[in-house]
Formats: sequence, C-alpha cells, structure tokens
Amino acid sequence: MKLSIGRKLLISIFLIAVILGSAAMLVSNIVMRNMIDKKYSDSANELAATVGKALDKEQMSAITEKVIGAFNASETKLSNEEWEKDGYDEYVEQFSYLTDDPDYIAIRDSLRGFQELNSVDCMYTVAVAPDDKAFVYIVDAAEEDAVSPGCFDPIYEMNYDTLTDPERGFPAYITNTDEYGWLLTAGAPVYDAEGNVICYAMLDISMNAIRAEQTRFSLMLAGFLALVSIPIFALSIFYIRRRIIKPINMLSQAAGQYGQNQGNSHREFSSLKIRTGDELEVLLGSMVQMERDIDNYILNLTQTKEQLSSARQQADDIQKQAYFDSLTGIRNRLAYDKEIQLVEQGSQEGGRTEYGIAMIDLNYLKVINDTYGHEYGNAAIVSLSKLICDIFVHSPVFRIGGDEFAVILRNNDYDKIRSLEQEFNSKIERLREDDSLEPWEKLSAAFGYALYDPASDNSADDVFKRADMNMYERKKAMKAVRE
Repeated sequence: MKLSIGRKLLISIFLIAVILGSAAMLVSNIVMRNMIDKKYSDSANELAATVGKALDKEQMSAITEKVIGAFNASETKLSNEEWEKDGYDEYVEQFSYLTDDPDYIAIRDSLRGFQELNSVDCMYTVAVAPDDKAFVYIVDAAEEDAVSPGCFDPIYEMNYDTLTDPERGFPAYITNTDEYGWLLTAGAPVYDAEGNVICYAMLDISMNAIRAEQTRFSLMLAGFLALVSIPIFALSIFYIRRRIIKPINMLSQAAGQYGQNQGNSHREFSSLKIRTGDELEVLLGSMVQMERDIDNYILNLTQTKEQLSSARQQADDIQKQAYFDSLTGIRNRLAYDKEIQLVEQGSQEGGRTEYGIAMIDLNYLKVINDTYGHEYGNAAIVSLSKLICDIFVHSPVFRIGGDEFAVILRNNDYDKIRSLEQEFNSKIERLREDDSLEPWEKLSAAFGYALYDPASDNSADDVFKRADMNMYERKKAMKAVRE
C-alpha cells in the first residue's frame, strides 16, 4: 500500500509521541520509586538505630543469652520456612517458657511502644547464628502471630557481610514475597556495656500500599499524556498539510512548466529510480522534464563547475593534509606554528595581546599501546581530543605530538581558564573512577596553562614553556611522569 509523505509524517509523529510518552512514564516511575524507597530506607535505618540505642542493655543481654542458649541446646533446628514439617510445633514449644521471662516482657513492651509511636508494622530483635547463616528471633513485639523466641530465618545473601562484620547490621532492603508482598526491613546493632554487639533491633514496614499508589499515579500520568497528545497531534496535521505538502505540490507544478519550449534532456534526474508512491515521485517526473528543457544551456556551466569543484576539493584535501591531524581531525603542529605566528604578529602590530596557551598530555599511552594494542591507544587519543574540543569551544585546539595537545586560549576561554581547567580535571577524574568503562576509556591526562605576560614573556615560546612546565607539574602530582 502506497502512502503519501503527509501520512508517513503523521505516522512518524504518532510513533514518536507514543515512544516519548512511554519513556516519560517509565523514567518518572523509576525516579519516583527510587526516591520513595530511599526516603523510607533512610527513615527505617535511623529508627532501627534509635531503637537499638534505647533498649535496656542488661535486659537485652540477659534474654538474648537465654534464647541463644536454648537454641544451641536444641537437637533439632527448624526454620520458619519449614513450618509445615512434622515436629515444628514441638520445636517451637520448647522455647515457649521464655515468653514469660521478665526480661522478655520488658523488652517486648519497649518495642511495642516504639512500634505504636512510629507506625511500623512490626518490631523485633534477633541474634545472628553465623554457622547456620540465620538470625534467631529473641523478642517479637507483634500483638498477633508473634514469632516465638528461638525460631529463625535464613539470612539473605545480600546480608552475608553481617556474618563477618557484626557492626554493619542490616541496612534497609526491600523484598517481595508471596506471603507479605512488598516489605522493607532494616536492623541496627544493640551493644552491651563493653561495646560488643548483643543482637539487632529490627523493623518491618509494608510497602504494598505505597506500590499501589505508584501504580495509580502511573495510570493517571498515562491518561494525562494521552489527553495532551490529542491537540498536539491535531496541530501537527494542520502544520504538515500547510507547510510541507502544499509547497511540494507547488514546486512540482513549477518545475513541470519550466523551459517547456526547449529540447533535449539531461541525465541526472533521468537515471534516478524513485518508486516511493508519494509526492517525491511526482516531483522527480517534473525534474526530468526540466532537465530536458535546459540541458543545452547549462552543460558547459556544469562542466566548468565540476572542474572548479574538483580543483577546490583537491586544494581542500591538500590543505587538510597539511594542517590537520589525520587521526583526530583537529589541527596539527604545522597549523599550531602558523597560528602562533599570526598571534605574535597581531601583538606586534598593536592588536589584542590577551592570549594564553594550554598544554594537555595523555598519560599512560605507551601502557595502553603495549597492553591492549595501538588501536586502543589511538581510540584514547581521539577521545581526549573530543573532550578538549568540547571544553575549549572558543579556542583552536592542536595535536602537536603523539600524546600532546595544545590550545591557544582566546576570548571567553581566556577569561574563564580557571573554571575550564577545573571542568577538564573533573571530567578526567570522573572517567578515571567510572568502573563501567574499559581501561583505555578511563582517560588520564595532565593539564597546564600559562597566560601571556608582556612584562616577562618575549615571545609565545616563553608562554609555551611555562604552560608545558605547569602541565608537567600536574603530571607529577598525578604520578604519571614517564620513567
């Protein structure tokens, strides 16, 4: 089925709107979820730490010792995940007497107080059993279906570091299970008088209602985007018909009438094979007719133009080869020397004397070449040249050596050289610390600059030497000086 350009454009606009809308919904949902999760996680960590400090250390030590003692003395150990197994009730029963212990009751009442004040779903204390990779429940403050002391749950792999680093605790994490749905859990260590970890103050916060609210927000956002898209789409239809389709048709009619009284034909348009089935195909037919009418009049002009174009292209190629670096596409050392001559000439003739020179040297190029190959060394050079050009947009950039670059600072770059130096160093530092990059992509480069001082500099070479010296000092500070 053949479609007109107008319909193709409308379909493209519709698809773009759908894609952008979907991307906006996805990004907003992810950002909102991350923000909410972080807020609740930070609050949970702070609350767990507060509870851990507030609990009575002596009572907590006493009840923890009793529960762990009973747990270690038990010949059978069944986790809460094995509640359907035979003997589970008998296993739980052997710890039931501990719930009448005064220390247990005191800690439980304290936890319930915190639980009510802070509107969390559950607070409890646990002790870690490293050999079993599990945490054993000491006191559960739940009003209903409280977990019995001595029962235990396996520790998630994400919290295995707590087994070797008890003071780490259980930083807030979110799980999604069939039994509880979305649940945020956090735990902080409880210390005894000597500063040793007794157990952990834990809390659970249900995230089910929050997740449901996020889903509702996403649906509302989708509806809003759909409503906004309707008038935009209508305006697009009007614009395409008025600004694109109508001018093309007018151009086609004008081209079809041009030079109708002339004969013979040209070959450029006649040799084309366009079968799009839209206005472009109509336009092509008109251009073929126009070729036939004006061929004799423009043949010599075309040949002359081609000759001039060829000569100009050759001249451009020669100039590019002479003054531009073939690897990076920026200007080379020859271009630098020429530019410096112009700068010095302008200064001598009373022109602007405010300029400077910045030197940049790529670190570890030999290491990259020797370790990964010259192909990746070249890639590092090209990447650094792009970074320099992106920062110094008001000044010419030159590659003056294998791993050396120079910038003749002018205009805005001259005025803001200190901030540009900080920007360059910051970007280099971020690249070096980005673990997602390959080794040759983690650019390391030293930067140094010097500004022309008519009182002390006799020539641009003096400025160059000071810039090179400052760059070398930076290289030493980065510990990247060549051996």
